[in-house]
Amino acid sequence: MFVIFRRKLAKNLLMILGWGIGLAVLGYFIFHIYDTIFKENVNLTQILDVIPSQLMAFFGDVNNFFEPKGFLSFEFFSYIPIFLGILIVSSAGSLIAKGEENGTLEVTIAQPVSRSAVFWGNLLALVLTVILILCITWVGFVLGAQSTSFDVKPDELILPMVSLFAVLLVFLSLALLLSMVLTSSNAAGLVSGFLLVASYFITSLARIEDKLKGINRFSPLKYYQGGSAMDGLDFKDLAVLLAISVVFIGIAWFIFVKRDLRFGGSGGFRMVFPHKEEHAE
Repeated sequence: MFVIFRRKLAKNLLMILGWGIGLAVLGYFIFHIYDTIFKENVNLTQILDVIPSQLMAFFGDVNNFFEPKGFLSFEFFSYIPIFLGILIVSSAGSLIAKGEENGTLEVTIAQPVSRSAVFWGNLLALVLTVILILCITWVGFVLGAQSTSFDVKPDELILPMVSLFAVLLVFLSLALLLSMVLTSSNAAGLVSGFLLVASYFITSLARIEDKLKGINRFSPLKYYQGGSAMDGLDFKDLAVLLAISVVFIGIAWFIFVKRDLRFGGSGGFRMVFPHKEEHAE
C-alpha cells in the first residue's frame, strides 16, 4: 500500500504546488486588499446596499463584512469550495475507475497486492494532497496577515481550513463512491460536480428563501462554516461532514473489493453493483 501511496502522491506533486502556491498568493493579496480599503477609507456600504440580495446570498453574511471573518468569507471562503471542489471530484472520480478504463489497474492487481491496498493507497494519497494544498494556502494567509494590520492569529486561520477540508472530503468520497457504481469516471465526476454546484446554490439561496430550508438540511455546504469558523469550530457540523465522508468511503471500499473489475474500457453508463459469486454444482 505504501508504494501505491507514494507513487500516487508523487504524481500529484504538480497539482499540490500549482494549486497550493496559487491559492497562497491569492490569500496573501486578499489581506492587502483589506488593508487598502480601510487605509483609503473606501465607503463600501453604499456599494453593498445596491447589490441585489439574491446575489449577495452567495457570499454569506455580509453584515460582518468589515470584520476579518466576514471579509475573508466574502473574498475567499464563500466560493473556494466550488473551485477546489471541482478539482477534487474530478480527481476522486478517476482515482481508481480511470485505471479500470485504461487497463492499468489490471496490471496492478496482477501483482501481489490486495484490492484494499490499491483502494486505501490511492485514497490516502488524494486526501493528503488536499491537506497539503490547504496547508500551503494557510501559509500564504499567515504571511499576508502578518504583513498588514489584519488583527488575526495564525491558529485562527487554521479553523476555516479545517471546515473547508471537511466539506471537500464529503464530495471527494461521494465522487469516489459514484466511480464504483458508474462505469465511467467522467460520469462520476460529472454527477458529483453537479451535486456540488446544486448544494452551493441551495445553501446560498436558503439564506433568503425560507422554502429551501427543508432541503437545505441535506446539503453538505449547510454544515460548512467558512470564515465564521475563526470564532470557533462548530464540532457538531464538523462531525456531520466527517460522518458522511466515512459512510461514503466505507461503501465505496466495500463495492470495490466485492465487485468484478471492469477491464480495458468496458465502461459505459450502466450501474454496477457487487454481486454474490455463483458456485457451479
